[in-house]
Amino acid sequence: MTIAEITMDPKTKRIANMVLFRKDLRFKCQRCAIFCCRLGGPKINNKDLQRLKQAGYDAKNFVKNVKKENVNKGFLKEKEDGSCVFLEYSDKSKKYACLIYNFRPSVCRLYPFEFTLTSPNVGILRVIPCCNGLNVLDGELVNQKFVEKNLLEAIIDSL
Repeated sequence: MTIAEITMDPKTKRIANMVLFRKDLRFKCQRCAIFCCRLGGPKINNKDLQRLKQAGYDAKNFVKNVKKENVNKGFLKEKEDGSCVFLEYSDKSKKYACLIYNFRPSVCRLYPFEFTLTSPNVGILRVIPCCNGLNVLDGELVNQKFVEKNLLEAIIDSL
């Protein structure tokens, strides 16, 4: 479901214009990991790989299907149960946590949203509707402020 069209300023890498198609959408991660982190390791790009290396992680320990000639470096490995290698469950809190949260790949930073370019500086923001964090009462309103605060870095990384 498309929720916004975003025009980026190519010089500043900031939002020049944003047209919202849904003005009532809210989001707050429930840390359930049902539709995101337990369905295999996400695709990673060069920027993701650099960020993880800077955090002290060795690619050979967490990346599979590395393609040197391609922008997409591969995927994060998964555990035997299919969950991301960096997903951890706490029996105490009954919640999931990402062990690399501050360094997580762009696709994870965007979830449950995805951004697709439609022209060089314009793209559409879609929502992946199966996420349990969508439309929760205490969720943050998804508007330009939300996008700038939570998604803009990942959108820039995906350009």
